Amino acid sequence: MKRRDFLKTAATLPLVLATLGTGCSARRRTARRVLVLGIDGMDHFLLNSFIHEGIMPNAARLATMGGLNLMSTSNPPQSPVAWSGFITGKGPQVHGIFDFIHRNPMTRTPYLSTSRVMDPGKVLKLGEWRLPLSGAKVELLRHGEPFWNSLTEQGIPVTMVKLPVEFPPGNGKARILSGLGTPDLRGSQGSFTFFTDDARSITDDTAGGIVVPVRDYGDGCYRCPVRGPENSMRAGNPKMEIMADVWVDRDADALRIDVGGRSTVLGRGQWSDWIELEFQAIPHVSSVKGIVRFYAKEISPRLKLYMSPINIHPMDPALPISNPHGLSGDLAREVGLYYTQGFPEDTKALSRGILNDEEYLHQAWIVFKERLSLFHHELNRFKAGLLFFYFSSLDLNIHMFYRTIDPFSPLHESTDPRFKAAVRELYAGIDGVIGDAMDILEGDDRLLVISDHGFAPFNRSFNLNSWLAGNGYVSVSLSNAGNRDMFEGVDWSGTAAYGLGLNSLYLNLAGRENGGIVKREETPELLTRLKRELESITDPVNGKKVISNAFITSEIFPGPLPPHAPDMIIGYSRGYRASWKTTLGGFPKDVLTDNTDPWSGTHCIDPAIVPCVLLSNMRPEVDDPDLTDMGRSIAGMFDISRLPEGGRDIFRRKENSG
Repeated sequence: MKRRDFLKTAATLPLVLATLGTGCSARRRTARRVLVLGIDGMDHFLLNSFIHEGIMPNAARLATMGGLNLMSTSNPPQSPVAWSGFITGKGPQVHGIFDFIHRNPMTRTPYLSTSRVMDPGKVLKLGEWRLPLSGAKVELLRHGEPFWNSLTEQGIPVTMVKLPVEFPPGNGKARILSGLGTPDLRGSQGSFTFFTDDARSITDDTAGGIVVPVRDYGDGCYRCPVRGPENSMRAGNPKMEIMADVWVDRDADALRIDVGGRSTVLGRGQWSDWIELEFQAIPHVSSVKGIVRFYAKEISPRLKLYMSPINIHPMDPALPISNPHGLSGDLAREVGLYYTQGFPEDTKALSRGILNDEEYLHQAWIVFKERLSLFHHELNRFKAGLLFFYFSSLDLNIHMFYRTIDPFSPLHESTDPRFKAAVRELYAGIDGVIGDAMDILEGDDRLLVISDHGFAPFNRSFNLNSWLAGNGYVSVSLSNAGNRDMFEGVDWSGTAAYGLGLNSLYLNLAGRENGGIVKREETPELLTRLKRELESITDPVNGKKVISNAFITSEIFPGPLPPHAPDMIIGYSRGYRASWKTTLGGFPKDVLTDNTDPWSGTHCIDPAIVPCVLLSNMRPEVDDPDLTDMGRSIAGMFDISRLPEGGRDIFRRKENSG
């Protein structure tokens, strides 16, 4: 059966299932509790497939109570954009998030779109020391009012656990633990460390972590420098560092790690529990704490020791990760230490070959079990109001293992058959979460399971900047083609457009970009021409259309746009995505290449191809629910007089017919 036909059949599933259960009336009573599960990356097609296979009985049972619906995602369908729409009920033109990466138009330098850390304004200089007279500030770059403010202001308790695009958390009345967008202690979105005395065996030097060569100092002792965050209290901001002594017993195939005043013994193939680290900013005066896990990949004949990104310590956070401030520590004391970074599964370690499929999946299940502990803790204390709980496991792991279910993936045949069931097992794990949530329902409780987008294969990479250069839109020196340095060799005086980020194309606009040459009156014709040409590109290997829709941003988001907004959003066809080099302004030689990275699934394409999911014990009263409707719809389930702005209450017949 073709995917399109399956979706058509699947769309009728809620109606069929509803005949088996009691359903829910649109004239609902006020809820005492509303539980929302945010399942990042849950795909409608895969969910229906696994329901029909019988491995998601809880999802099937929930569908009989209300329905399983397609729901429109954001444009572009990236998690920061989509969850920002969920939070605010508005589009990017209001909340301001258009991509994972934005750029400063004057310098064209990229930056994380969701938050930024600013140095203290005033500093006292004492020799090599720099003593801040005011605190560093962390700023959330997402704009717009969160929908839950209308609830807390009217006395409804709200808890949001691992909430995406909420770093740092607001200081309102809601209990919030930040999720997607929360950095590690080094300030990155996740940077592993790999200690080895066989560094030459690691040929991939792309981003995502560092390989640290070490040597045996005698008697099997390796001194492993653990590099922490920058020390802003010293001139030049040097990185803080502590030493981990690793003692290797090759006869026993085991090692001992001495760090932070604690010894940890691991055998080959074993993971450590969380280990606490403390970096001294000013000795005996000021320090920064973090937590890590180690994995003994190999001990003999070579040492290969993986260390996770250094996570912010939840009991003593160096940056604000919860509201109230002590919430993260309270949770750690009650359920144990846990990953605090927004991307807990170490996808880069798998892409670079630091971890293999088996090792990566082991780490992914550690993350999932930790998240389950937090989830059960919150379920046990959930007495009234709204509880939102977020799971990242499907998104990050389907990114890495879509190759196992896609026969057209360049890596499908070479993937170990042992992991062909990985996607199915991950969905079964989420079905267990849905079952746990259903077990606590009583009376007029509401349960909603929502995703932010679906999924599609990522088989071929499109080098947007290479295409722009080949078609006269970018002037770049051929000698620098393929250079890793961002935009190196570009002559901006001869450049009309450039790509940066996953879906974004920018014009080199006069008065906005430094050295911009495109006049504002020229932009409509230029964008129309770019749209026509981009949408006509076909892959010479298979004749398929590469770009489904090239959206002119001002046409889909009317009104004034911020200067960081892209001029065009590239909606790729199924099977295609921007190359990794495109995201940071690279110019590889070839326009189209096979994607041979384990990161084999994507959603950063045309939003019509990757709709999200709404599964609930209530039936929507509209045929076209949108993720931006969810905040108002959730608030409308409570007895309150003021609903949040933005979106529709999709469960109220009266509001939707007016």
